[in-house]
Amino acid sequence: MNNILARRRARAAQRGSVSVVVALSLIALLAFTAIAVDVGYLMFSQRRLQAATDAAALAGATDLWTQSWATASSDAQSYAAGQTTSTSNTLPGSVTVTSTSIQGLKLASVTLPYAQAVSGYNGIQVTQQASVPTFFARAIGIKSATVSATSKAGAGGGTQAAQYNVMIILDTTASMNSTDSNCKNAKGVAQTRETCAKAGALQLLTGLTNAGDNVGLMVFPPMTSTYNFSCSKTQPGTAGSYSAIPSGASSTLGAYQISSPASGYLTSSGAANTSSGLVQALGGGSCSGLAANGGLGTFYGDAITQAQSALSTLSASQSPPGQNVIVLLSDGDASSSTKQLGSTFSSTYNQECQTAINDSAAAKNAGTLVYTVAYIGGESASATCSDGSDSLSPCATMASIATGSAYFFSDTCSNAAGGTASLNSIFKQITYTLTKPRLIPGSAA
Repeated sequence: MNNILARRRARAAQRGSVSVVVALSLIALLAFTAIAVDVGYLMFSQRRLQAATDAAALAGATDLWTQSWATASSDAQSYAAGQTTSTSNTLPGSVTVTSTSIQGLKLASVTLPYAQAVSGYNGIQVTQQASVPTFFARAIGIKSATVSATSKAGAGGGTQAAQYNVMIILDTTASMNSTDSNCKNAKGVAQTRETCAKAGALQLLTGLTNAGDNVGLMVFPPMTSTYNFSCSKTQPGTAGSYSAIPSGASSTLGAYQISSPASGYLTSSGAANTSSGLVQALGGGSCSGLAANGGLGTFYGDAITQAQSALSTLSASQSPPGQNVIVLLSDGDASSSTKQLGSTFSSTYNQECQTAINDSAAAKNAGTLVYTVAYIGGESASATCSDGSDSLSPCATMASIATGSAYFFSDTCSNAAGGTASLNSIFKQITYTLTKPRLIPGSAA
């Protein structure tokens, strides 16, 4: 009997021990659950804060190239976490932003030069901190925790995803056959200005996309007949004057255009399509490309007008219309005589540079972005235009033709905000202005 009672008391003691273990286990489990809930909420809040910080950096970077720093920083602030506007990036309930820092950056690693950006910066960094309330940690006196996020973005010039319609205008006057000691091939041999110009324009093509961007090519002086470039065809000679209408054409458009704006200049892998007439014209095919035939002095005003006409016709057929772009490459020195100008343009003598500025203004007023590349090639950048008594200098003219300072590039002109650079580098910069800003590593400098 005593043995039975002893065994019952032992089993009761064991049940009591198990109950204590279970109770302690439940407490530990609840503690771990509480920690998991608080840590999970912290991690979720940090991810939301990082997303808002990324959005703020990209919003500011979009403005760096063409807007003031005040506008860029204001737009970055409007996309930061904790804002009450419709563009806000809200945070989880009760999470509050405690600080937001927006800093402009001058980065060597970003293709677009900060000196040429209207804002004065080519990068932006946004750093934010937020206070996150705890739930279960309050029991041990921890009422909140701090999370932070930092994002850095590099400038781009494109602000929308619309397709681009680009017309490149290349100077093919005799001066483009001069050798440029600043432009050498892989073997170190100096190339002609025309060769360098074509290589630069080819750089622009390979920086665009297959997503519908259209690119065409015009040259000046005008040609004797309409012509779509092909390595298998002979390039026409130069027309007798800038007023001449080529054979088989109803206007002077065909005298300048050797490749109408279209896609197909890239392969599916993004490389230059060597079967494209445009690529061949720029020396990317089986021949050296178009030649600088010369024969007339420089008068680029009508080429700008004809480029705008071709682009307007194309964009009018698109829904929605693409963004029209003109890229003019020239030494900027209008030099045609009255005879070379011909009957239509003879009255512009002494004001050929100003005429080009006026023609560009009409294109810009229609919404076209105009880039100019003043390729002086080592010659004087301060001399006045050669068309009689014109007081404008080539550098000043090319700057005025451009949409704004951020759209003016040069290898020589000191008034180009981004300083001087090689043609290949210049066209790479132009390509980046036609792309969107992007997030960059925090270590970028």
